[in-house]
Amino acid sequence: MVSPVTFADKNDDITINKKKIKFVKKVEILKFYKPKNILCSKSKQDDRQIVYEIIQSKYKNFIFAGRLDYKSEGLMILTNSSLICRNLELPINKFDRVYEVRVYGEFKLNNLDKISNGTVINQIKYKPFKYKIMSKIKKNTNLHMTLQEGKKNEIREIFKSLNLQVNKLKRISYGPFNLHSMQPGNIEKVSKYELNKYENYIRFKKR
Repeated sequence: MVSPVTFADKNDDITINKKKIKFVKKVEILKFYKPKNILCSKSKQDDRQIVYEIIQSKYKNFIFAGRLDYKSEGLMILTNSSLICRNLELPINKFDRVYEVRVYGEFKLNNLDKISNGTVINQIKYKPFKYKIMSKIKKNTNLHMTLQEGKKNEIREIFKSLNLQVNKLKRISYGPFNLHSMQPGNIEKVSKYELNKYENYIRFKKR
């Protein structure tokens, strides 16, 4: 007996009432809390774990926006849309990235204030950033930093130039997307509110 069921995929041409049916991929945007000591890499480089070894297999083909270095933790965006990834990472879109930072050493506010307007370290130009001191206990200073670029190891290089050691670095927001109460390793769908803020922002930037 021949089955009436026919399977189709996106490579097939299907026409109903002379109208071609289009396959539309469902776009997904997820928030991922990257734990410390995990590499943001698609393939293994050494014996260290990579992001794709700790996320669910159904997300293995997703790409991520907002790399974090091996020792850093916090919010990354996982998506199946290269356009969304590009929108988030393009410097021209100026998405704020906010970090919780703890540094150790003799913290001098004037030194940080000077380079917050932009600086050059080891021939690499870093754009202006914002900061807010949250607390200070002996030689440990906790602050929030807001960047719009996020070059490789940017925050660590900034404080290294001031003879300060970064011993905590955690991204808590990326544009309209926030970490909130997520725990290391968690994956969540972005909220409708966050998605609307993202879409409205991109729509405004394209005017």
